[in-house]
Amino acid sequence: MEGSCVRAVDAIDDLCEGDLGRVKGLLLERHAKRCGRCASYLNRMEAVIDGLARVGRVYPPDDLVEAVMACLVSSDTSIGEGTMARERGRWNLLVAGAAGVGVGVAVALAIVRWVIGREHDEALAPMSPG
Repeated sequence: MEGSCVRAVDAIDDLCEGDLGRVKGLLLERHAKRCGRCASYLNRMEAVIDGLARVGRVYPPDDLVEAVMACLVSSDTSIGEGTMARERGRWNLLVAGAAGVGVGVAVALAIVRWVIGREHDEALAPMSPG
């Protein structure tokens, strides 16, 4: 992979994280016009970003939060009941965040597999006589 492709992949990573600056975005756009591989990767990642934006926020059911918390508390004997009562709000937020991230990753992987599968199917499709 040449240096400009490495920089393009870094820029695409920044795009996924929401940290792509204007200049870097313009350089990525220019490179993607000349490089089919990077343009394809950029298109797939934009599809993932769009798909994740449509998913919205997901909250775990209360019984899941309670079950995870019970496992965490039983595995850590240094947490007392009084401490647990004070920290319950933060723990619930942590568990909800972890569950949300897990759901987000699962959705992202499903979207990526769908996009890659579509490209694979298109590559295998017979060419029309022309």
